[in-house]
Amino acid sequence: MASTTDPIQIASENEYVRIVHVSLAAGETPPNYAPAATPTVTVDLNSGSVRYSDSVSPDNDRRPGSAAIRDIRVELKQAPETTPLALDAVLVEPARFKVVFENDRVRVVRLRFGPHQRGVMVSHPPRVLVTLTEVSVKLLFADGRTDERGAPAGVAAWLDSETLQTENARTEPLEVILVEPKSARGF
Repeated sequence: MASTTDPIQIASENEYVRIVHVSLAAGETPPNYAPAATPTVTVDLNSGSVRYSDSVSPDNDRRPGSAAIRDIRVELKQAPETTPLALDAVLVEPARFKVVFENDRVRVVRLRFGPHQRGVMVSHPPRVLVTLTEVSVKLLFADGRTDERGAPAGVAAWLDSETLQTENARTEPLEVILVEPKSARGF
């Protein structure tokens, strides 16, 4: 039976990134697709693993197999201008924010919170947030504003620079991947 939805869908795009959702059934061959840019950061939603590729076709290493493929791909078009982060999350909370990949184009960070854990005030550069688990958080911003945000597992969104404190509002652990495009000046 043919699929009624396109297995490759552009979820969102701006001048910095294109976010693409890939969903292939076991054994399904990826359709032809031309990325908006390279390199690409691929987050495997089945395993939580992260791959970086400079190649034009990131599907070359993903042949049809016995398992379904569920990826979010972040195609890096250009880096936003940023200023140095006084409270870089990776430096302020290294137990919670782990760098899983970094080069001159991008830093990829895995963030984990236990049930109802609260972090400290940290800064983030412009980034793509990919949810590996369901997310429900309470946020306190540096200027005193508060907000609550939530998202199901398996989605991605662009977020601008923020300085905030995060609290996991769920009784289950929270895990996300942050894809941070780098400017020539770094963060």
